[in-house]
Amino acid sequence: MERQTGKLQVKTISGLTHSSSLARLLEILFLLGIGVIAILLHARFKNPINIPGHHGLEFMGLLMIGRMSSTLRYASSVSSVGIGLLLLFPIFGFNDPLMGFNYMLPGVMLDICYQSGSKLKKYALFLALIAGISYMTIPFSRLLISLSTGYQYGAFIKHGFVTPFISWFAFGLAGGLLGAGISNIFTKFLSKFSK
Repeated sequence: MERQTGKLQVKTISGLTHSSSLARLLEILFLLGIGVIAILLHARFKNPINIPGHHGLEFMGLLMIGRMSSTLRYASSVSSVGIGLLLLFPIFGFNDPLMGFNYMLPGVMLDICYQSGSKLKKYALFLALIAGISYMTIPFSRLLISLSTGYQYGAFIKHGFVTPFISWFAFGLAGGLLGAGISNIFTKFLSKFSK
């Protein structure tokens, strides 16, 4: 009798391990997919509205949804890998050779800020601020690239050095707020059905 119970426990633990591994794999694929969707939207809706960083609304919104819905410590960084991998293929009409690098930075920074503010994660204002700061890493890295290599980015030529930082921060902040709001609504919606 004890042997059968032992075998049953081993089978149960093994089954839980397999389902846990599958759940983790699906979570990683979901996060990679968020990164892919974020950059596909950026490529699809390229429009010359002449406001630097305006894609921060959907870009940081999606990264924030992924960040808040995941239990992985570096969820946004996983999404950033999806962005970087997709931008290896020059089929989307982007002419920036370092775009993959630049657009991976916000996900990494979002994870760093999110983990450092463990007690503040429940506040939408904190989430919006870290999204704005994270999205601002793109013009910051572009400025460093321009200063060190001479490669010129259009936003700095058209708008100077201050406006892109303010604009990218504002759109990133709005996107983070949007993503946090959607994530909270979805979580509350799911909790009603789990009761």
